[in-house]
Amino acid sequence: STADPLAAIEQWVENGKAPTEIIASHMSGGVADRTRPLCPYPQIAEYKGTGSIDEAASFVCKAP
Repeated sequence: STADPLAAIEQWVENGKAPTEIIASHMSGGVADRTRPLCPYPQIAEYKGTGSIDEAASFVCKAP
């Protein structure tokens, strides 16, 4: 996974290495207070049922 979407896209375009996951962050006061995985279409981020709802690690990409 990557927290830098631009770097992930550069790797894809320049080296043919597509990202498996990109992490989106909500910033508050300069601090990431919530993260989520951005899933490839048509998948969606689904809460695993455990862990913090504010952390990307608590979600998995799944088909709707």
